[in-house]
Amino acid sequence: MARTARDPRRQAARLGLLVLVTACAAAQEPPGGPPDFTPPVLRGVSPESLAVVPGFRDPVAFTFDEVITERQPNDLAKLVLVSPRHDEIRVTWKRTRLEVRPKDGWRPDAVYRVMLLPGITDLRNNRLPGRPEVVFSTGPVIPDTRIDADVIDWAGGRLAAKGLLEAYPLPITDDSVAYVAQPDSSGSIMLTRLPPGDYLVFGVVDENSNSRRDRREAFDTLRVRLDSVATGVFWAFIHDTLGPQLREVTRVDSLTARVTFSQRLDPAMTIDGTVTVRLLPDSTPVAVAAVWTTTAYDSIARVEAAARDSAQRAAADSAAAVDSVPPPPAEVGRPVRDTAAAPPVAVAPPPVPEPRAGRGGREPGQADEGPATAVDTARVAALLRQRPALKDQLVVRLETPLLPGGRYLFETTATNLTGATAVSRAVLAVPDSTAAAPRR
Repeated sequence: MARTARDPRRQAARLGLLVLVTACAAAQEPPGGPPDFTPPVLRGVSPESLAVVPGFRDPVAFTFDEVITERQPNDLAKLVLVSPRHDEIRVTWKRTRLEVRPKDGWRPDAVYRVMLLPGITDLRNNRLPGRPEVVFSTGPVIPDTRIDADVIDWAGGRLAAKGLLEAYPLPITDDSVAYVAQPDSSGSIMLTRLPPGDYLVFGVVDENSNSRRDRREAFDTLRVRLDSVATGVFWAFIHDTLGPQLREVTRVDSLTARVTFSQRLDPAMTIDGTVTVRLLPDSTPVAVAAVWTTTAYDSIARVEAAARDSAQRAAADSAAAVDSVPPPPAEVGRPVRDTAAAPPVAVAPPPVPEPRAGRGGREPGQADEGPATAVDTARVAALLRQRPALKDQLVVRLETPLLPGGRYLFETTATNLTGATAVSRAVLAVPDSTAAAPRR
């Protein structure tokens, strides 16, 4: 039987499939060979930096010396920061080139700054160093201006690792654009090439890394007049419109309890009279001796512990000294004194200073509370010392000891950093230490 002639259409389809497989294979690093630890190198950028190109419509292209790793378009867009900001940025991967353009096109008469963020790698997973960028204009002269800023995560007591700066020209309208920048490797933020003028600037803790200020993210604002260089420090915190709620009361010792709130408290809040206590079920008032911040209480507790230790050591030393003294020689007609039965000499502990709550719960003249975590540089440490650390707790000392098995109602009036005040309550149940142990 004669062999059936091959269908030309099938041959063409197979040939196209072979070409496609070859092309896909070419995008992969060939196996074997010496290890490659050299990161990709940026060979060129289009348009050139500081170029003025009116009516620019092309993409901004970053060209490398080798093939870089392909990613999903949304993932690539997260590795590019465009200022002024657009709603959507499209990034196209072309083996050794990345092309960037806004979905709605470049704005006329604008100065742009396009930056590559950390995360771009070659096929051997070598990361592109630094943050390459290009600055160009679609019309106006490119200004030599700069805003230098530090964004402090005030609640965390540290420089914000995911900081973001947003600058809006004033007056703000529906068409206003935001100039944006992120921290460099030192943690500081530099926003450059803005047109001179007045700006409302937001320092944001960008928790989800989407380069936008979201509703529940911490931020702070400053009004800046920019002509050449401006600086600012932003103490970012979550702006709650509801006041702090009392979340929990825990027993510290027989006289002391710790109250915890749902959010950080205003350090300038006057804490005298902010806590009242009643013994249930009859709501009998319980006198409050003092209310302290946790830092003030820790300081007082250290003094009290040192006084107790000193008194115990003095009593032990006195008892040891009495035991080591030999009895005096007996005199005729007089009984010998029994020194072993002599009581130890009582030594009074050093006086404990009375707690005095000043502004923010600190004693007058007391230094601001330090940061909760260690910082990397002396400069950042100096910044953090400018303001007290934010706390969500207070410590309450009563005039009379807590009764075993008693239930105490704590009522607080507290204010947060936005000035919102709330009255809330919580119950402390004291364990009954006198309860009989269960029978075995």
